[in-house]
Amino acid sequence: MKKLSFIITCILFVLQSSAQNPGDTIVIQTFVHDAWNDGNGNTTISVSAPRDTIGYFPNNSNLTFGKIIMAYNMRCKDNNNNNPGGNSRVGCGAWDYSCHTYIHDSTRIDSILSYQVSHTISSFTGNNYNYSITPIYNFYQYPQQIAIVDSILSEDTTSVGIGTDSLDFVIATERNAHKSQFLYHASELATLGLTDDTIHGISLNILSNSQIANFLTIKLKHTADSVLSNITPHTNGFTEVYNANTLLNNGVNKFQFTHEFIWDSVSNIIVEFSITNSTNGLESLIEGEQTIDILGLFSNDANHITVNSAESIDLPTSNMGSISNEVTVSFWINGNANVLPQNTTIIEGYDTNNYRTLNIHFPWSNGRIYWDCGNSGTSAYDRIDKAALLNEYTDEWSHWSFTKNANTGDLKIYRNGVLWHSGTGHTRTIDIQTLKLASHANGNGYFWNGYIKELRIFDKELSATTINNWMNKRIDYSHPYYSNLVAHYPFNEGQGVVSLNNTNNQQVATFNGNVNWEYTRGNEINQFFTEVNYRPNINFYQGQYSITLSNDTVLDSLIASGNTITEYTIIPNYGTLVHDSIAIVATNTYWHSLSYLFDENGNILNVDTTNIDGSISINNLTYYKRYPMAFQIMSFVTPYGMGVDFGADGKTWYFDVTDFAPILKGNKQITMSGGGQWQEDIDLKFLFVVGTPPRDVLEMQQVWRPQSKGYGTIIANNAFEPRDVLMHPNASAYKLRTTITGHGQEGEFIPQNHYLNIDGGTQEYIWPVWTECAENPIYPQGGTWIYDRAGWCPGQASDLREDDITDLVTPGQMHNIDYGVTNASGTSNYWVSSQLVSYGTPNHSLDAAIIDILSPTNQILHVRTNPLCSKPKITIQNTGDTPLTSLQIEYWINGAASHEVYQWSGNLNFLEKETIELPDPNTLWHNIAANNNVFYVEISLPNNTSDQYYYNNIMNSTFESAPIYPNTFALWFQTNNGIINTLNQISESSWEFFDNNGNSIYASGDLIANTQYRDTLTFNSGCYVFKVTDTDDDGIDFWANNDGGGMARFREIGASWLKSFDGDFGRSIHHEFRVEDASSSSEITDMNIVIFPNPTNDEIFVIGNLNNSSKIILSDNIGRVVNITNINRNISTHKIDVRNLSKGIYFISLDDTKTKNKVVKQ
Repeated sequence: MKKLSFIITCILFVLQSSAQNPGDTIVIQTFVHDAWNDGNGNTTISVSAPRDTIGYFPNNSNLTFGKIIMAYNMRCKDNNNNNPGGNSRVGCGAWDYSCHTYIHDSTRIDSILSYQVSHTISSFTGNNYNYSITPIYNFYQYPQQIAIVDSILSEDTTSVGIGTDSLDFVIATERNAHKSQFLYHASELATLGLTDDTIHGISLNILSNSQIANFLTIKLKHTADSVLSNITPHTNGFTEVYNANTLLNNGVNKFQFTHEFIWDSVSNIIVEFSITNSTNGLESLIEGEQTIDILGLFSNDANHITVNSAESIDLPTSNMGSISNEVTVSFWINGNANVLPQNTTIIEGYDTNNYRTLNIHFPWSNGRIYWDCGNSGTSAYDRIDKAALLNEYTDEWSHWSFTKNANTGDLKIYRNGVLWHSGTGHTRTIDIQTLKLASHANGNGYFWNGYIKELRIFDKELSATTINNWMNKRIDYSHPYYSNLVAHYPFNEGQGVVSLNNTNNQQVATFNGNVNWEYTRGNEINQFFTEVNYRPNINFYQGQYSITLSNDTVLDSLIASGNTITEYTIIPNYGTLVHDSIAIVATNTYWHSLSYLFDENGNILNVDTTNIDGSISINNLTYYKRYPMAFQIMSFVTPYGMGVDFGADGKTWYFDVTDFAPILKGNKQITMSGGGQWQEDIDLKFLFVVGTPPRDVLEMQQVWRPQSKGYGTIIANNAFEPRDVLMHPNASAYKLRTTITGHGQEGEFIPQNHYLNIDGGTQEYIWPVWTECAENPIYPQGGTWIYDRAGWCPGQASDLREDDITDLVTPGQMHNIDYGVTNASGTSNYWVSSQLVSYGTPNHSLDAAIIDILSPTNQILHVRTNPLCSKPKITIQNTGDTPLTSLQIEYWINGAASHEVYQWSGNLNFLEKETIELPDPNTLWHNIAANNNVFYVEISLPNNTSDQYYYNNIMNSTFESAPIYPNTFALWFQTNNGIINTLNQISESSWEFFDNNGNSIYASGDLIANTQYRDTLTFNSGCYVFKVTDTDDDGIDFWANNDGGGMARFREIGASWLKSFDGDFGRSIHHEFRVEDASSSSEITDMNIVIFPNPTNDEIFVIGNLNNSSKIILSDNIGRVVNITNINRNISTHKIDVRNLSKGIYFISLDDTKTKNKVVKQ
């Protein structure tokens, strides 16, 4: 690679050294066709990466350039012009992509206006925040009911348990939250006298002093289980029989049921107790007994952490080096349904190169959960994802496990111990160097919102069985893969700003921001139970009672989650390539000065304003991001590739980039990006034409850095905002050059007015950004290539607008330049590139230039009207300060000894242009060859005097000759279903023939839709134009408009097709052809040979002295070689067999000469 670079540098040095005289051209090669592969078709780049190279531009201060041309060549990838499957990586890619070319100048600074909020406040939306510096309490309203026994009519008591143990885990009043469950067998209940009837109450013997059990809830449930297990605790199917704030007195305490429980006499009974105490009491001891089996469970493991879309947690990774091929990450979560789904990451890890190696979007804003794991040290990573229901990750606790096994390629997601989603073929390995919980790995975004507990990370893929067996209980040494546990954070400490890793590593996770501790209410505890072989002695009561039910509403209070308030300021970095700095002024925890009253289901009943210690108004701080300046020298959109054939050498567009002369000096980085940079093979050359330009480009200034922004952002002046620009003090003229392209469904297909404004007030320049695409020179294409778009079309350069602002500005003064869009809707995004160009005074007093040959030419830009046999067209420009009023134009084809001369007159001011149609006498075409023709044009005598600068006076173009048809042939024309109106079924399509003077010879008139027409047409010898027009701009065979297919063909009478036109032509067909009488023996140029017979059916004889030639070439009427006969100099007659050729007109030439004789095959 280094050797190749050296060779290229040497070649460029030779080119630049030898091209020093006016009119010479220095060619600078930059991108080349095959830069994307290793020469064997193997991709060597990331298709999302930009093309990137260095341009070694001339940097000789003594050298000036009359013009700088960019030759932009595009070829189907790998010279594969077939894309049958629509694969965007095969041949000409199937899709249209933006392809922006940039010249980078690190000596200049681009800036982008950016915004930073003055304050971020977690779990708060709005602009004004009233706060309290002391905690605010929220209140929760719960209904309770007490059964008051007025009288006992009859009652039976069944006592279970005779133990004398003191149990502190039945009703743990010293805890904030607690739940216990105890099992009583049907057999013992029946033996002790409990009948299959209604149970109205129970009692317990309290051994301790009186304690309050707030929100004491008792539930009963039938079960077939004979023992209890903390692997599968019972979490539903209970009947709530008691719920009240209860004073537990020393002695027997009876709990009269408010809802009866009917025992079926065959099922075992589980009795569940739970409490929630916002204020802890002392422990309550309850009399009980020991059992042989596990008949009891209890849990007061209710603590968890809460994050509120602004916090993150640093997880140590020094012990995670063993994670490479396998991993399991699991946790319990309860997401906030009022916030989710939004773009979140619940855990993310980076590798040594700061590439993502582990990530869980939980979920993304589209509601999908993404499991990314493994990257093998690259920026690409393995991924599976699935849409999740909102209730799958919010409103209740759920357990999630994420596993990876690079050896088997399996990625799996489990929810509550059941496989939820999986994928195969994912073999990238894992390297975790940094790990963050509840946010993006860098801790500055994608914050999660909700409750988290029991985070576990293994360096092993756990099975579904293991996950299911251990998700509901705290992990300990009996876990089969305890040695593979590298991190375990229960998050159950209940206080502090760190959490302990409960493995042997004993590391701590550090909280960032206002991570809050909360606890689950007792009746909602469903995990982490402790198994015990004890249960309380209990009395079951059955009987008849006179009861009064008393309803009550009880308030419980909890401290509201505090808000983390971060205040920012901007530290400017003017005059550097460093972004302005965003600094944190302060971080505090305050409480929103609102107290909420909720019902038992979390619905808001009331909101009260409480103590207000202060108020924060949130606004936007403006700052600038800075980059090395990137000038967008070209905005091009790749074509819809299916059907496109660019040929082995590709097609070349030529763009005048002289305005960028101040930038195109020395070594400059060149990039190409936007999505289409690798879609096709690109070859990019810069042609520096040594000489004097019409005027010097003194400066090229970027107004805004090119970028894409939504219309709302633009209208609000949050992008492409008004900017003060200093006018070059020595300039005599100023121009704004602007390229705007619209994207997004509405932005692409709906025209909108855009404007440029100088110094406020009236908008001086306002125009619709809209491009008609039906005359696109690259056709046919796949896709919707004919649809008009905002500023661009597939397969061509985006529109460039140039506005002279000289009269609006003053040299050396500051002026304000603003761009905007007047209105838009939906998804409307606009790429905007705008530069200010400053010019010196004209370099010539009297000068004219040829700037383009429109026809005849092979240039792709003019392919719609070429090849031709009619009047040539050129564009001239006045490049001198004096008005141009007359000009002599000479033009000729190939090496013609006699030139045509045309005297032009008009009135062009400095830099004004005019397209001229030149006369075409028969003598112009006498020297034409079958192919490889060259058209020359030269101008002189501007205003009948000498031209001050003659290096721009001559231009040439290669071209192919127009086809030749017989004087009589048939037109077969089939209309499609497209109609102008439904009343008379008139087709959208029509045709017409014109002679060389523009006179209509034949015209179709109105045609009926879906009808075939056959017309026999006779022409005199000469040049003609066949014109087809479709008023709906969709041709006669376009796939997307449901108009069906049509046809347009020329057929030789009694023979085969002369020409078949592609029906997917957009708006029109322009086809020029020559007609010559088939019986004529006249020759285009006499080569002193005899051809006999002519016309012929089967063979011809070429007679003459051919000693100075080596081969006889036979070509068809469009220049294709159909036969080559080697000349035998020992004979004067050569026979050529033509019996297998189609009927038509052919041409004989000798070697590569441009002279030819006509042959007619009948």
